[in-house]
Amino acid sequence: MPAPIVLDSDPGIDDAVALQYLLGTGLWDLKAYTTVGGNVPSEQTFRNGRALARAFGIDGGVPVHRGAGRPLTRLPYSAAGEFHGAAGLGTEVLPDSTAPEQTESSTQALLRLSRAYEGELTVCATGPLTNVALALSEDPGFARRVKHLVFMGGAAEVPGNITPVAEFNAWADPDAVDLVVSSGIRYTMVGLDATHGWRFGAKELEILEEAGQDMALTARLMSFYLNAYRADEGCPLHDPLAVGVCADESFVTAAEGTVVVECASELTRGKTVFIPYDADYPREYYVESPLVNARTRHRGRIALGTGPRNFTEDFVDALLKRPGTV
Repeated sequence: MPAPIVLDSDPGIDDAVALQYLLGTGLWDLKAYTTVGGNVPSEQTFRNGRALARAFGIDGGVPVHRGAGRPLTRLPYSAAGEFHGAAGLGTEVLPDSTAPEQTESSTQALLRLSRAYEGELTVCATGPLTNVALALSEDPGFARRVKHLVFMGGAAEVPGNITPVAEFNAWADPDAVDLVVSSGIRYTMVGLDATHGWRFGAKELEILEEAGQDMALTARLMSFYLNAYRADEGCPLHDPLAVGVCADESFVTAAEGTVVVECASELTRGKTVFIPYDADYPREYYVESPLVNARTRHRGRIALGTGPRNFTEDFVDALLKRPGTV
C-alpha cells in the first residue's frame, strides 16, 4: 500500500515538478500539501500550491495548507524570482483550486497527521524548515512520531548557492534547520552535494515536449528553469531528488553524522557544518566545546553525492505517468 506522506513546499518551479514526480511514482499516499514562504512570499506559495493541486489532478482530494510567512527570528527573506519567475512558476498563470481554502495551518496539519499516522508518516520538506520547526516547538513529540523527515537544504562539503557558504533554504531560516536537526527526529539532509549531481538538460526537455499536451505545462516550467540556470550541463533537480530519497536512498551516497547550522554570523549565516560519524572508527570532535560536542548525540543521514541509481531517468519516467493541465 502507498505510504502516508506530507510534502512541505515553497513552490517554486522545482517544487512544482517535485509534486508531479511524487504523484507519478505511485509510491505515496499524499495526505497534505503544506506550503511555506521561501522562493516567493507565503501567500504566493499558498496560491501556487492550490493551483498546482488543480493542475496535477489532486484538487479537492489533497488539502493545501497555508504556512509560515517569515523565519523564526528574522525578517522575511527576499524571493528567488530570478530562478522561478516573479510569481514562482515561471510565466505561468494557473487557475485557482476549486476546493475551499483550508483554515488549518501547515503546522497544525503536520501535527495532526503525525498523530493520526504515528510511526508511519514521512515528511518531505523542499523549502525552508519553518513549518517543521514550529511543529516541534509546539509539540516536541512530533520528532518521535514522524517516521522519517527528508529535507532539501544545506551544503555539507560544497559551496553554497545564495552565499559562498550557504544553500538558500538553510540561509532563509537557519534557526529552523538547527532546531530540527537537534530535535532527535530521524532525518536525511539532501543538499547541494547531491542535487548538483543530477541534472535535467536539453535531452530530457525534448522528451517532455515530444510527449504532447499532457506534458506541455511541465515542459514550459522546465524550459524556464533551464534558461534561468544558463548552464550547458542543465539544471539541478534539487527538490525532486529529496522526494526520490524518501523512497530510495540509492539515488545518493549518504553518510551518518551531525549537522550544526551557523545562526549567529551574517557572514556565514546558514552554513551547515557536517560532523561525520564512523561507528568503526569513532572520533570525538569539538572536545573543547562541550555545547557543540553534545550536539553529536543527534545524528542523521547526509547526502554527500550521487548514488548508483540514475535519478534523472527515474524523474522523467515518473513525470510522464502524471499529466498536468492548465
